[in-house]
Amino acid sequence: MSTLRFRVVTVDGQRRGIKLEEIYWRSLGELAARQGRRLADIVAACERELEGEGNLTARLRYVATRHLRDRLEAAKTRSSLAAVGSQVRASPSPAFALTGSKHIVAYNPAFLAFVQTRVLGSQQPQAAHGLRLSFDVQFVDLVQRLKAAPGEPQPAGFTIGVQGQVTRGKLNAALAPLADQDVIIGFILG
Repeated sequence: MSTLRFRVVTVDGQRRGIKLEEIYWRSLGELAARQGRRLADIVAACERELEGEGNLTARLRYVATRHLRDRLEAAKTRSSLAAVGSQVRASPSPAFALTGSKHIVAYNPAFLAFVQTRVLGSQQPQAAHGLRLSFDVQFVDLVQRLKAAPGEPQPAGFTIGVQGQVTRGKLNAALAPLADQDVIIGFILG
């Protein structure tokens, strides 16, 4: 990706010889494809922005880097804990998100109803103080299984305990789309 590559690009009928690192060519090509433009259109726009002053290759590197930075920021927004919470709340089945430190960071109303009826034996809204949740496999082992089969949910057993009451069941686990930490989304079955 760091190898310099020479390309000839035709802009307004004029051929331009440009030498850039492969990573920048790829980024510019991706940008052109995303915008439904040709690479030559990106080069022409960069030339116009320079207005005769400045370095075209430096401008192209800047545009390529800005494109990658914008994509990274968009990915961070889509992969935030808030986005994971939204996915959990959108599930019609009981669902929760659990961190490696055993903290439930999100759950939906169906999960709360499941705990109230299956564990507490009541449909009356009650605070579930001291709720404990565990899998039948180690968290790190389940994360490894999920990473080994990207996009494929993994079955697991779980135990929930509240105020001395316990219930067990099965769930499908999915890895939350977070870059900075491992969070498992559990979807309780039946």
